[in-house]
Amino acid sequence: MFQIAVCCADAGEAYRICRITEEQAAVYSVNVASCRFETEEALWRGFEPGRFRCAVVGYGDAKGFLCARRLREEDPGCHVILLDDTDRFAIRGFRIHLTEFLVRPLREQQLRAAIQRVLEDAVCTSGRTE
Repeated sequence: MFQIAVCCADAGEAYRICRITEEQAAVYSVNVASCRFETEEALWRGFEPGRFRCAVVGYGDAKGFLCARRLREEDPGCHVILLDDTDRFAIRGFRIHLTEFLVRPLREQQLRAAIQRVLEDAVCTSGRTE
């Protein structure tokens, strides 16, 4: 099972992320489960290293970046996609090896491409698609 953490307070955005992830997973025949976290506190209550193959973090501003950085530190194998309103944290994101940094407004094609890279990596590294 490919578990993805969707971390954002905006319910509409979280729904779009989950929908796009499920659509992309179907293309690769990957069984995916999205876990939504409205706050970073809820994420850390449900977090354990290795649980999530990917996390899409969209809390915004420093809160989002700090959450993404902590994810990278505590689970280096988890792909982290950071969404933000500006490119202010892009260089810092590069330094912590984010999988992708996307600036809002969220463009569906950019998110699809980022999720596609994560799924391709998962299929290639595991050799299976469960």
